[in-house]
Parts: sequence; structure tokens; C-alpha cells
Amino acid sequence: MQNLKIVFLGFLGGIIAVFLLLSLPGSGPFIFGFIKADLNNFLGTAPTPTPTSTLPDLWQKIVSDHSLSAVAVQSFKDGKIIREGSGMVVSSDGAAVTTFDIVSGADMLQVFYKDKILRARVMKYDGFKNLAVIKVNDTNMDVARLDTGYQFQAGQDVVVSGKMVQLSIPVVFAQRGMTSRVLSKDVILNTDSNYFLSGSKVINNSGVVVGMAYLRSGTVRLITAETVDNFIKSYFQASE
Repeated sequence: MQNLKIVFLGFLGGIIAVFLLLSLPGSGPFIFGFIKADLNNFLGTAPTPTPTSTLPDLWQKIVSDHSLSAVAVQSFKDGKIIREGSGMVVSSDGAAVTTFDIVSGADMLQVFYKDKILRARVMKYDGFKNLAVIKVNDTNMDVARLDTGYQFQAGQDVVVSGKMVQLSIPVVFAQRGMTSRVLSKDVILNTDSNYFLSGSKVINNSGVVVGMAYLRSGTVRLITAETVDNFIKSYFQASE
């Protein structure tokens, strides 16, 4: 009887102690963590976490769709990589557009498209517009779609996306951005100024390419889709 009374009083004291601890600010997570750890030690395993569901990300789908027509570009001089960036395919027979910054001064170009590594040559360039058309020997390539009539305004959300090379494998990258300043001949983006951004697509929230990104003095700028499209058309007209 005496033993039963001692057990009862001990149990009652434990309940009171837990109640008092839980009444302290911020003590709830600590107590439950302590109980969880004690149960883990007793059971020898951690409880199975409850699965959570997330809504599909609009930007993820946009980037996934555009990765098919994106290429990674590496430029070489005397057998060494001097620059790298991205480009977008503009014709199914292997023409792509990138920035002049990437190809300038190179004696060899290498393009990564899907699982292929292809040699490329410069077909047309314009240093003032910072654009270049390069060509690879391939067919049935996915072509990017441009929105040449897009009206830029400060504060518009965009995603900057392209491909970069890691261990000889092209990897898709994407980062959020916003139009910061819209000038008569220039659009400046508020986004991370990573070295590999040149030649990457700038895509609006409707999933259409509105320009091509490049770097100037640590600032990310944009070549409008209209300028890119006119440059591409001039290349094809001269090729006819």
C-alpha cells in the first residue's frame, strides 16, 4: 500500500512539473523535443515524418520548357577557356544567338546542347549591339520564341535562365529578377550579377523570351527581344 502511494505521488508530481514547464514562454518546443528524443531512444527509430504537399511553381515550369532551346557556350583561346555563358537556338538547323562578349577574341567555340558537345563557328556579330550568331552542325533543334512587342516597365518580374557547364555537363540555372530601370536604349535588371549570365534568356511571367542578359561593370543589362530578332533576321536575309 505504501509503495502504491509513493508511485501515485511520483506520477502526480511529474504531471505538475510538466504543466509548470509548459507554462513558461518558449518551453513547449523544448519539452516536446525532449519527449520525442526519449521516445526515439526507447523505440530505436525516429517517427515517420508527415508528408507535405506543395503547389506547382509557375517559374519552374517556365524554366523547364525553355531549357530545351538553351545552350551553354564556351570560348577558347590557345586551348584555354577564356569565357563561358549561354545562348538560345534560333533555327532548327543549328543557328544560335549569344552575346558578342562571349565569342570575342576566341579561336574556338564549344556548344553544349542536350547531351551533345558541338564545335561552333561565328557567322555574324555586332560588337555595338553585343550580339553574335553562331552555328553548329545539328538538326531538329528546339527553337526559342521571342516576344518582340513586349513593353518594359520598372518593377516587372522576370526570370533569367540559361545553361552553364559543370564537369563537362550542361546544367540549367535560373534566378529571379526584376526590371529596375527602363531607358530609351537600355534595360537594367535587379538580379544577382553572376559571371555566367551573359547570353541567358530573360523570360516574362507568360513564359516568353523578352530579351537576353549580359553584364557591364557588375550590372545585369538586357538586350531586348526586338533587337535580338532584328539581328537574327539580318543574318538570315544575308544568307539567302
